[in-house]
Amino acid sequence: MNISIIGTGYVGLVTGACFASLSNSVTCFDIDPKKIRLLQKGIIPFYEPGLENLVKTQKNNKSLKFSLSTKKSTSFADVIFLCVGTPQSKSGNLDLKYIMDYVDSLCNILSQDKLFLSNAKARKFIYIKSTIPPGTIKLLVKTLKKFHLDSKIFISSNPEFLKEGSAIQDFMKPDRVIIGASHPMAINIGKDLYRPILWKSDRMLITSPESSEIIKYASNSFLAMKISFINQIARLSDSVGADIHDIRKGVGMDERINPHFLFAGLGYGGSCFPKDVKALEYILKKNNIPADLSSATIKINSDQLAYFFNKILRFYQDKTIANKEFGFWGLAFKPNTDDIRYSSAISLVKLLSKKVKKIRDYEPIAYKNASDELKDFSNIIFVKTPEAAITNSDSLVIATEYAEFWNYPGENLLQLRDKCIFDGRNIMDKENMESFGLKYFGIGR
Repeated sequence: MNISIIGTGYVGLVTGACFASLSNSVTCFDIDPKKIRLLQKGIIPFYEPGLENLVKTQKNNKSLKFSLSTKKSTSFADVIFLCVGTPQSKSGNLDLKYIMDYVDSLCNILSQDKLFLSNAKARKFIYIKSTIPPGTIKLLVKTLKKFHLDSKIFISSNPEFLKEGSAIQDFMKPDRVIIGASHPMAINIGKDLYRPILWKSDRMLITSPESSEIIKYASNSFLAMKISFINQIARLSDSVGADIHDIRKGVGMDERINPHFLFAGLGYGGSCFPKDVKALEYILKKNNIPADLSSATIKINSDQLAYFFNKILRFYQDKTIANKEFGFWGLAFKPNTDDIRYSSAISLVKLLSKKVKKIRDYEPIAYKNASDELKDFSNIIFVKTPEAAITNSDSLVIATEYAEFWNYPGENLLQLRDKCIFDGRNIMDKENMESFGLKYFGIGR
């Protein structure tokens, strides 16, 4: 099929490259000339494992192209995936400006396309991957009707469920594909598009547009709620001297619950969970429905950072800490990404920098974004290895769970002057660390 991808951010670029690899002809459109120039050279503006090679391969095969022309990307394709941003206000309301602007542009172009209008079989099928509040597609259909194009353009919902760090695998081996559509042709095209990756499994769900719009919010909010729930239990575990690892395993053994997302830590971050939980809270309140669970999830998550930070302050009694130097491991919101949006690690290092003499940061992937974000903090320096971060440091803080930190030799940490580890991700073996004479502070341990 001929597919246009509108927006070359994280979702759009992954979607375009993956569809191109499935023998489709794909054009990715963006309004940012700099971004398009980079992509035409095969340069990816963010980090995602395997994506750069995939883009270069499909570009060389001429199955993936990049364009700045709305008109060309519109005329080229019968199938359009809308992957533009939906910025959020402080209240949680989403700004649908970019979606509305594109649909307006599309309607203006096609309402003047005599060939398209005169061809009884000509259709355009739009699938929205951007996260949108329920009722958005109904709103967009009103625009189509205003241009008398509601029998020529069909808009459906196809929410994305890509995880940063494993996006290509998530696309090619999805746990589900949701198509929220009302028109039979839109449903059939959706099935055809995903058949190459779903032919061995029945993981496609066809719903109404309204149900599809809610599914994304419900999924992310539920996962975020699990994280906030286990973090609250971790505080109870701390207060009575229990071990959150044992609690997590015991709870997760219940098949109705499962162990995923039951890991205590600094809280959730990134581009999806904070935004989607806040948006769901807003949508519920707007519809006069109590938003207690969403509100509690947000509050626990926002309090979690202070809870962990206070462990550091209590250990140093807030008096001697001013002369201390800290090693700091990890600044991305999760491993295998350069994304620092809503990163608890970034928030923590900013808080800590105001209290201590010096911080040595080691961040293997998100170094550039993190260094830009922290450039005004004069006592934060960046180093190139975990070893360099702990050299001449008094204590160590672990804030992102990169694989290289999990089994770091305890004997190598003995050079810490205060022999102290603050593990914000609970990745180290407490008993093993203490066997070396190290003081270990996790969350709920």
